[in-house]
Amino acid sequence: MSQGAIFDMDGVLIDNVRFHVRAWQQLGREFGKELSDGEIRQVFGQRNREMIVKLIGRPFSEQEISRYTAHKEEIYREIIAPELVPAPGLTHLLSGLAKAGIKAAVATSGPMDNVAFVLAKLNLGSFFSAIVTGAEVSQGKPAPDIFLLAAERIGRPARQCVVFEDSTAGLEAARRAGIPCIALSTTHSVEELAGTAAIRIVPDFTNLRVSDILNIQPGAGP
Repeated sequence: MSQGAIFDMDGVLIDNVRFHVRAWQQLGREFGKELSDGEIRQVFGQRNREMIVKLIGRPFSEQEISRYTAHKEEIYREIIAPELVPAPGLTHLLSGLAKAGIKAAVATSGPMDNVAFVLAKLNLGSFFSAIVTGAEVSQGKPAPDIFLLAAERIGRPARQCVVFEDSTAGLEAARRAGIPCIALSTTHSVEELAGTAAIRIVPDFTNLRVSDILNIQPGAGP
């Protein structure tokens, strides 16, 4: 039986992938590169520090990484602000999990500025007992570190939690952590997710019930 719920943010709490794509494309143009939607989605779920090197195609100093990735996130927050809404069914599910005594955490590769922006704008902060970002772990997704730390912070054994993810890197991180994972088909198609370790693939949270989460067995696989 699941005792904790760990949510990725981008593509999970909010269906925002297209806004991140637009922000990366704008940053790419500043470097003289036209980045395709597919190129960006391929590395989605990793930390910005890894993404910028792969997408722009050259090494950056630590100072440059900090400056350019912060700029990219400023672009992202500006373009998404007028259209920011929670994923369908999310608020209802979070409320049900809280009533059932299931502690929840956010575990995202994104920066804390984005987490604070989303939770405050959508009034979701009270539902989460812990927040972990990619900056707090030595290895980002697909390494399991971020999910293991999130489980620790909510005081639950990792195997008795469930992860909600949209990216292949995040799904692999959950598998390596030994945590059952439900995939949302916001970043990748159902066909692309079918070969992952996801125990269930859903478009959003609309048809997920609290009982579905409670009944997931530790270590459950696809």
